[in-house]
Amino acid sequence: MSEFVTRTSQKLNFVQLQLEPLLQAQAFTGWSRQAQIECCQESVLFHLASAYGAFLREIGDHYRLDMTELQNFTDLDGLFEQAAVQSPEHTELASLEQDATSWLRRMRAAYEACWQSAARPQASSAVGSQSEIRLMSLSADTPTEVTPQLCQLWQRELSQLVERLRAGMQEW
Repeated sequence: MSEFVTRTSQKLNFVQLQLEPLLQAQAFTGWSRQAQIECCQESVLFHLASAYGAFLREIGDHYRLDMTELQNFTDLDGLFEQAAVQSPEHTELASLEQDATSWLRRMRAAYEACWQSAARPQASSAVGSQSEIRLMSLSADTPTEVTPQLCQLWQRELSQLVERLRAGMQEW
């Protein structure tokens, strides 16, 4: 079994493990509720994106492509083009990547939004807090409200995609 198969499965399992704390954070009523929610959301999104990346490497490994520079679908697409190889996995992923409304594009956009800073420098006010700690909401730039249900949907969709495409690769 490929190390990438193991890594993909591991990351999908990590997503599953992080969904429960996300649900608990949603029900939490303490002062740090929003921070806990965002922490759990980012954790789930990180593991979803990592599972997708590992699955891209799994596909590349299956087709014996040079994966030294494989970081995303665009890289995989280029490797398939260089090798003049066609695959149903590539075709399905290309379709999901090109559709701006697909679950995959929405999930990747939510993950990318974690890296965008919503903070804007503001003039300090003499009346304002003297604390050096500034809380910043990272969810402001998230294109979709990342709910536990949406995370569960993305985890289910990615798991089903991986299972379906793995079954096809085994027949090859």
